Amino acid sequence: MQPLKHRPAVPRGKPRRKRAKVKLNRKRLLLAAAAAVLLVMAGRSLLPALGISAPGLGGKPAESPTEVQTKAPPAPQVDLNGVMVPGGGAPMITLNPGLVRLGGTVTVQGSGFDQGAVVDVYLGPSSAPGQPKNAAAAKPRQVATAKVLKYGIFTANFTFPSTMTQPVQEVTAQARGSDKVAQADASVAQGAGQATLSAIVGKPGDTINLTVKGFAPGEQLDVFWGRITGEPTLTLKADEGGSVGKTPIRVGVTTVGTTSLVVVGKKSGAAASAPFQVLRLYPSIKLAPYAVKATQKITFSGSGFAPDERVLVRLNAAGGRPVMAIPTDDAGGFKGAGLTMPFKLKGAQALVFTGEQSRAAVSTGFSILPYMPQARTNAYGGLPGTMVNFYATQFAPNEAVHVTVQTAKGATPQTVAAFRVDQKGSARAVGTYTIPGDTEDTVVFHLHGQSSDSTATVNFKVDKSGGPVDIPPAKPYTIPKDLEN
Repeated sequence: MQPLKHRPAVPRGKPRRKRAKVKLNRKRLLLAAAAAVLLVMAGRSLLPALGISAPGLGGKPAESPTEVQTKAPPAPQVDLNGVMVPGGGAPMITLNPGLVRLGGTVTVQGSGFDQGAVVDVYLGPSSAPGQPKNAAAAKPRQVATAKVLKYGIFTANFTFPSTMTQPVQEVTAQARGSDKVAQADASVAQGAGQATLSAIVGKPGDTINLTVKGFAPGEQLDVFWGRITGEPTLTLKADEGGSVGKTPIRVGVTTVGTTSLVVVGKKSGAAASAPFQVLRLYPSIKLAPYAVKATQKITFSGSGFAPDERVLVRLNAAGGRPVMAIPTDDAGGFKGAGLTMPFKLKGAQALVFTGEQSRAAVSTGFSILPYMPQARTNAYGGLPGTMVNFYATQFAPNEAVHVTVQTAKGATPQTVAAFRVDQKGSARAVGTYTIPGDTEDTVVFHLHGQSSDSTATVNFKVDKSGGPVDIPPAKPYTIPKDLEN
């Protein structure tokens, strides 16, 4: 077993020097760190105040500005035809269009910027002298961003606000991390409103949505279809921004084909229009029944006309004075209308229905049936001197019936009786006539309705009497006044 080896002892003075050196190095590190902190704080506060840029010292990046610069670096001035103009190289933007419509698209074209730079486009109140300021909208707002391409140009598009109270707005293009900035004024078109429809095709009576903007705040707006004068189809009221949100309206009555909806401001005089394709109306009619007699009623229902218009009804004519006018409902239809057919109409007839405003027309046919009455006497035959009376059915209601007799072939008929049928066109045991003594063979009676112009015929067989019959001749018959018609 080998003895343990011991390290030589170290003098006590040497470790103290080493500890002193370590403490000195720590003090130097603390001093360096403090200096670094002071440098960073100075870079964040003091240096920017002096206008000195200190990259890498923290703070917000230069390429994300919180405020829009309004002054571009001065460009050299050149005398051109007596006018001092910029010599070129300075940032510049142009607007297309420069006279903008609320809600329209504006194209910003810039030049003179650094290739590859990012440009922010802002919209705010104009700084031109004499332009009104709106404190609530004094701060510009970013509306677009673009990257500068070759030759220092860029293009950006943005939608102009739908509501704007100031007539001039300033467009500013500012490059991030650079002092290059350019401005241009956009003028808002005055007296030129805008109307937008949710559909561009429809027929009168269809419901669509209308959106309006660009008018005076709170003014009354008259809405017309295909015209700008007369009674408006609808009246609206603009809000504080001169706009009207989506409002349901009905397609009005106007010419078929391409037309326009026109909105006119009563106060500002501004006008807006929107194109619309009006489809044709196809009305239809249902009749019941399709065949009637005089004094009977024919009923009809209609659909497909313009809402809330009158439908003019004519018989066998497309023009002239109508026999009746029927109002349509909100859907352009009507029900339960009818006409009682007069006498003297015979055969095929036509009813013509025409919309008073839309001029949409449709016709339908029907027939007038004749009355075909039947009659008989109280006896089918008899000897001379027999007294007969009459029974009748199927005449026109309440009409007068005249009875004529023909005692021989070729003889002139003579009126021998008259009576009036009841509401059902019937009569029983009416009128009297005595068969003359010299009558032989057959007597023919004709019962003629005075209103229906219809006739029933009755043949009465006269038996042979075997000799002369002494019967006084009948006195001529006079039709009472109340039975003349």
